[in-house]
Amino acid sequence: MISIKEVKTKKELKQFIRYPKQLYKGCPYYVPALEADEYKMLTEHPAKAFCDVRLWLAYKNDKIVGRIGGIINHRYNELKDKKRIRFGWFDVDNDPEIAKALFQTVEDWGREQQLLEISGPSRYSNMEKQGMLVDGFDVLTTISSEYNYPYYPTFMDELGYEKEEDYLQFIVEIKEIDERVKALSNRISERYPIKAIEFKNKKELLKYAEPLFKALNESFGNVYNFIPLTDAEIAYIIKNKFSIADKDLVGILVDENDHVVGFSMSVPSLSRAFQKANGKLFPFGWYHILKALKKNDTVDLYLTGVLPEWANRGIHALYHHQLNETYIEKGIKQAFTTQMLENNPAIRIWERYGGIPMTRRRCYVKNL
Repeated sequence: MISIKEVKTKKELKQFIRYPKQLYKGCPYYVPALEADEYKMLTEHPAKAFCDVRLWLAYKNDKIVGRIGGIINHRYNELKDKKRIRFGWFDVDNDPEIAKALFQTVEDWGREQQLLEISGPSRYSNMEKQGMLVDGFDVLTTISSEYNYPYYPTFMDELGYEKEEDYLQFIVEIKEIDERVKALSNRISERYPIKAIEFKNKKELLKYAEPLFKALNESFGNVYNFIPLTDAEIAYIIKNKFSIADKDLVGILVDENDHVVGFSMSVPSLSRAFQKANGKLFPFGWYHILKALKKNDTVDLYLTGVLPEWANRGIHALYHHQLNETYIEKGIKQAFTTQMLENNPAIRIWERYGGIPMTRRRCYVKNL
């Protein structure tokens, strides 16, 4: 009744990309990715230079009922001294036998490659979507996160997968800047030769794009699932993601030598716009996205970080202060944080800002 077929043709790849829209049709919390972006990620992403990727579709009575991807990131395994395969792009109808067949296929490939464990859901690295929703099923998904039905975690438990790491995502109501934050920001400015840049135009911002991601490589060194981005990956992200950045919503801290020592990047929420686009830029998807970029009362926080040598000195207050002022000027009422590991000390910052945890996502692991 259930058959698993590897994706080999362009037609099958498009079916693989489009299956979630069939599965989540009518779900108010699911946000479809842009099909062109997914296609580019699966065919052109520079991480494929050091990753082996295989994709499979599940069929039942000639109907597509599930999908899964297997990723062997050789660079990650070498740098982290692991023998690990990842699973990603996992979606499935509410049938445990289909889920079992899909995972069996990926696990068998891992064993054939003499790997010792499987983890996920993740993709090439933690710069892409990762984590399975285990709490917060009635929250609209941000475009940088995955949505899944409540039966998914049940399947993982039944298949013998265990928690490896959990991510939390907060919602923060934008309020007038706390006097304590203002005072801290002033003290930091007086104590250290650090300043927050105010960009005059997009061209000026783009000059700092590559240094920002170089700083990210240093500041994220010990983060779960992270490996330093290659120059090709940085160029890919800048071209495909950073190009839509609003200069006013990017906070960059530099020292007296104009070296990037801290960063924060947020973008207007595109969740509703992506729902209206339904995976397509044309004929009208671009209009909904452009409208959301220009007028919005919600932002998604994408990236924040400081260089290790500047950690625990409070310099993050500089970009928080700057962005808080910008949010108020732009009429922003709320912000969704990026996913943060539950043991990340930065969580305390959002709690001090009145942040409320909205979702929990889990990365699983299993011995092969």
